[in-house]
Amino acid sequence: MPRLGSTLFSVALVGVITLAAYTDPWVLGAALLLVQVMIGAAPGIFDATHRSIPSPRFVPVVVAGVVATVLTLEPDLLSGAAGTSPDVVGATSTGMVGGVLPAVAAALLVALVAQMLRRDGRTHLVQSVGYAVLLAVVAALASGWVSAVHSVDGPEVVAVGAAGVAGGLLAWTLPVDRWICLSLATLAGAGAGAAVAAVVDSSMTVYFGVVVGPAVALAAVLGQIVGRAIARGRAHAAASWGFPGAMAVALAAPLVYVGGQLLTLPNL
Repeated sequence: MPRLGSTLFSVALVGVITLAAYTDPWVLGAALLLVQVMIGAAPGIFDATHRSIPSPRFVPVVVAGVVATVLTLEPDLLSGAAGTSPDVVGATSTGMVGGVLPAVAAALLVALVAQMLRRDGRTHLVQSVGYAVLLAVVAALASGWVSAVHSVDGPEVVAVGAAGVAGGLLAWTLPVDRWICLSLATLAGAGAGAAVAAVVDSSMTVYFGVVVGPAVALAAVLGQIVGRAIARGRAHAAASWGFPGAMAVALAAPLVYVGGQLLTLPNL
């Protein structure tokens, strides 16, 4: 049941993301905030003796997500004051990379401040900070959905990516051997991506869906596996299916963005 719940949550998220992509990039950014909040609400981690490790993570994760999304929507914010920007800024401030790096830096700073405010002796400091930063990186990567909108046929690229995620995760819920299931998820992602690419009004071909669909499907499955491993044994809905579902959507985002860049290649 947790696997089905997290899958349905992921499918709902990519559905909302697709609708938002056809509306306005800022609406899409607002939709991604839900994904980033769910990642920030991740369950805690334990040490070797199964004792909980205090890890302030919600604020750093949300900060990373918001910074990455805003900078992806408004890359000119990286240009600085007039007359002080190097010529290379124009080349590095587009896409998702320009937003992810400052977002991770901001999250690290917030995470360190949160550690300074701890009053429990700051045990397991490295693990605590590392976990918060790891989640912050994943939340920042979710901005790839926004970056994909700025590519050629942006909303259609998002739709193909969302179809690949949905198809792959739905196939992953089948009660068969995991390796067989992974193969089926790959095929389902390719089929769903190709089907959407064939029907949307865009310059892409079915080959685009065949390439991008399985890639995002595998990334989404990986995100769900990692999320469920972290949330193992938790009964709360936010941990048992909300967090894995959000992880799947976030890890698929960079590949959706890369897929959008592939449209510059011939025959895709």
